[in-house]
Amino acid sequence: MSLADQQWCPTSVQVTVLQARGLRIKGKSGTNDAYAVIQVGKDKYQTSVVEKCVAPVWKEEASFDLPQLQQGGGGGSTLHVHVLHRALVGPDKLLGQAVINLLQLSEDKTRNKTEWFKLLDKTGKPDKDRGEVLVDIQFMRNNMTASMFDLSAAGKSRSQEKPSILMSMSTMKKAA
Repeated sequence: MSLADQQWCPTSVQVTVLQARGLRIKGKSGTNDAYAVIQVGKDKYQTSVVEKCVAPVWKEEASFDLPQLQQGGGGGSTLHVHVLHRALVGPDKLLGQAVINLLQLSEDKTRNKTEWFKLLDKTGKPDKDRGEVLVDIQFMRNNMTASMFDLSAAGKSRSQEKPSILMSMSTMKKAA
């Protein structure tokens, strides 16, 4: 199989939660103490809390492995972004959630990497305007294969033993 025949399939995704706008107000002072929780499969990350704000800016990122995308779906192909208000008493209040199909996004070569996603209610339905969250989604592929190995460690041990061999290899690279 040639390189042209191989289909590109991401092995990980880097998600950056940038900001939110148009959020419903849940705090007593007419603002929110907002944070976001991002989840792919069982892996979850939480941003810091932006206090007394109506349009929080986080610019925080997390990376997720995506072995499930290569196998054609599963729980690892959906990104959940929950935006919440930290309550001082009782449970935190959901401001809205975005459910993003990563498999569909990875196949769309024309998409913007940074997009506003509409926030929905708990059931995933748009009931009232809950605002939007700006998320940057970058798909990556680890190109290491079983036939490759780390030359940095091997090169250090060899350089002490046989410097002439390494020197001749480096001159071959320049000539090629």
